[in-house]
Amino acid sequence: MTKKILILGTLHGQAEAMEACKSIGWTVYSCGFKREGPGVDAADEFFLVDILDIDGVTALAKRLEVDCVYCVGSDIAMPTVAAVSEKLNLPLFHSSELTDILHRKVRLRAFLEAHGLSRVKYATLKETLDLERFSDFPAIVKPADSQGQRGITRVNCRAEAEAALPLALKASSTGTAIIEEWLEGREVSVHVFVVEGQIRFFLPSDRFTWQGESIGLPRAHGLPSRWLDDHTVVVIRQLVEDFVEGLNILNGPLYFQLILTSSGPKIVEVAPRLDGCHLWRLIDERTGFNLLLATFRYLVDGIWEEPVMKEDCTTHVLNFFLAEPNSAFHSADFPPLTTGRICYLEYQLAEGDMIRDGGSPVTRVGYFVEEVS
Repeated sequence: MTKKILILGTLHGQAEAMEACKSIGWTVYSCGFKREGPGVDAADEFFLVDILDIDGVTALAKRLEVDCVYCVGSDIAMPTVAAVSEKLNLPLFHSSELTDILHRKVRLRAFLEAHGLSRVKYATLKETLDLERFSDFPAIVKPADSQGQRGITRVNCRAEAEAALPLALKASSTGTAIIEEWLEGREVSVHVFVVEGQIRFFLPSDRFTWQGESIGLPRAHGLPSRWLDDHTVVVIRQLVEDFVEGLNILNGPLYFQLILTSSGPKIVEVAPRLDGCHLWRLIDERTGFNLLLATFRYLVDGIWEEPVMKEDCTTHVLNFFLAEPNSAFHSADFPPLTTGRICYLEYQLAEGDMIRDGGSPVTRVGYFVEEVS
């Protein structure tokens, strides 16, 4: 019988997931608090239900008799995915408890500290007085439970931390922030997929950040990594294995962000989902393995096929088009600058559309994947 799935959200990452599932004959529904975004038309049917409304999504999924509820690329959707799936006994990768640990930066740091993994100095912040417990500058102040790069500030002293705190608290749904010692080094991402407690997919990639005032905003990703030597890959693999074992993670995708510090790789964040940067397409272009489709097939049918990945000496890079918000979009302003072969190109706005302000100095308006020698 045809599978029926409900995907939460309608942004481009979710639309790609919808298209992938429809390509294998599944019926795809989507929902969101507004009728906007490419996922409205990409789905077979769209419903006006807020993805944060657990009861509303539960009622919708029950009425549609879907085989699963899921989302890619959205931290705020994952608690709803877990709660609804548990209520309706639908297939689920990560429980509500595990999802909460990974969503709450303070809980994640506490777990890492307790298990001796990626230790960094940090403190939980609810008010200015909480800064008295932290003195390791430079540091980074950020919301304890948001997504994107909202509310994040690098600070060099106590006074700067006090000034940055209101921004971080405002961006937090629980009015909680965290301050962590600043980690210096190149950034890498690692895609992981766990099957019955064993890591069956492990793929590091280089993460290039925008050199502007928005900290940690990705501008490109490169595969395979040119920054990792064999020893560091082994260290990161062991770190990931210890993490998976420590949290008793049995099945599903994880997306790690790490910084290569002078004292070794340090975990910055771990998401209980696929990334929000279209990296499945970069992986597919470079290796021939469609991680996006494999994730849905395992979730719904319990089928995991070992990837047969092509190997060659080329490098593939996914580059984002970043633009200042609140101006009209014109594709001619964003040519794909490359000396290599363009494998995929997508602009995510129509000509003349206004570039949305997402709370960052720049907004993503498209991307392209290139192959370079």
